[in-house]
Amino acid sequence: MCFAWFRKRNTLKKMNKILFLIPIYSFKNKFKPIDLKLIRSYLLGLVLSMTTLMSGAQNKVFTGGASYYAKSFEGRKTANGELFSNYDMTCASRTLKFHTFLKVTNLKNKLVTIVRVNDRGPYAKNRIIDLTEQAARIIGSYKHGITKVKLEIIQPSQNTDSIEKNFMTNQIVDADGRITIPSGYTISIWRTRDFDHALLLAKYLQQEEYIQSFYVGKKNQNGRPLYHILVLNIATQQEALKLKDFWERKGFMRVRMLENF
Repeated sequence: MCFAWFRKRNTLKKMNKILFLIPIYSFKNKFKPIDLKLIRSYLLGLVLSMTTLMSGAQNKVFTGGASYYAKSFEGRKTANGELFSNYDMTCASRTLKFHTFLKVTNLKNKLVTIVRVNDRGPYAKNRIIDLTEQAARIIGSYKHGITKVKLEIIQPSQNTDSIEKNFMTNQIVDADGRITIPSGYTISIWRTRDFDHALLLAKYLQQEEYIQSFYVGKKNQNGRPLYHILVLNIATQQEALKLKDFWERKGFMRVRMLENF
């Protein structure tokens, strides 16, 4: 009796195993097995293609639509963790690395500024960059909707780090990093926490504005360095006021006249 029960139990186990295997066998016949090696090669190719595109994008000059941030973004965190300021000259890009510097040219009027990538976007169609209000004002696109621009990636000078390392608080340097002693009145046309950005803009203005020379001055604010773009050695207060008005009409939003830096 025990032997008969044992045989019956084994027979049931075998039948259950056969019944379990039938749907698997049917499934294998219906669907071809996945080739994992093929999928792996496809994924590897996709990653390499994206890497090539991203590295290639770092060296390109490209054109497209530029928009600008609304005032409601003031004080919010950007994608790289900074607090957004419409008085700064920063921008949002979908693909370019943070701390990439861009020369932005309005293709309609040829006005130019230099911005730094610190955010992600824009995600609307036909736009490749979002600018701060300050940057938009300088290139004449503020309150003019979407503006066609040319973007060119530019690199900070190779000696920027050594200049910054030796740059003391309350000192002033020219666009090449030489220490300068000011006299007379001074105009601060813009300021930033980023020394690379300050030096790049000072050099660009030095090349484009033939009448004036531009300098970078360092102050401390709330325990952190703040770099000013300066026009120095202005003889009279009246002349300084005229220059202040001139740079405000150029789009700079926080121009200050200083008797002593």
